[in-house]
Amino acid sequence: MTGKTKQNQLEAIVERTLQETPFEVVLVEYKKEGSNWVLRTFIDHPEGVTLDHCQSASRLIADALEQEDPVQQNYNIEVSSPGVDRPLAKPGDFERFLNERVFVKTRRAVDGRKSFTGELEASADREITVRNESDGQSYVIARELIAKATLKPILKFN
Repeated sequence: MTGKTKQNQLEAIVERTLQETPFEVVLVEYKKEGSNWVLRTFIDHPEGVTLDHCQSASRLIADALEQEDPVQQNYNIEVSSPGVDRPLAKPGDFERFLNERVFVKTRRAVDGRKSFTGELEASADREITVRNESDGQSYVIARELIAKATLKPILKFN
């Protein structure tokens, strides 16, 4: 089984496992870190994510994976909040966070740039538009070119 296929299979199991819970699956990653494999799941909750939420989701995921046993090698399960730099990984994320400040990194240059920080102005099926802060220009970015996208709020401390 290829890495991408395994990633997709694990993602499907996690999504299915948490579907009937109050947890929103933000992102599932399965990757090798050093000599260890890690299944990392970022969750959200309407009231914010607590340590108890992470433990509960982790137990549910571990139980489901034990039953289905899709991975032969040893791996660690990590469940956490997406944090303030929440990943934008699903198509609906871009619609949900329109007019928010985002960071987008692309696989190839778009109009001479590979990274953009600014307001998410528009979201369509195959592209998003970001008004970049550094030059005030709006850039249309094909979704297939997005390597990474996150919220990038400006935090103010009093």
